Amino acid sequence: MLALGLPLALIAASLPANEYRDALGIDALDCDGPATVFILAVPALLIFGSGLVINGMAWRKRWRLVLALACAVICAALIANLTRAIVEDREQAMACGSR
Repeated sequence: MLALGLPLALIAASLPANEYRDALGIDALDCDGPATVFILAVPALLIFGSGLVINGMAWRKRWRLVLALACAVICAALIANLTRAIVEDREQAMACGSR
């Protein structure tokens, strides 16, 4: 299951919170919001978070410990991108009006 979720997690961790700033280099408002980040990152975080818990509980086996650490790194990248998306959304909420 982790191998199937890896492309989803890699895409979710690399998506920009503001598409205009990253693609065009301008500081324009992205009133669509970071919905694509949320849509992809939340399921990936659930998959790799559960992989971290399951493999972390059996950490005495070396391959389970390595797998748990890999899940922890992926979860950290997903959480960092989700945090950037939430901050970007809150900064632009007033300018874009109510949704």
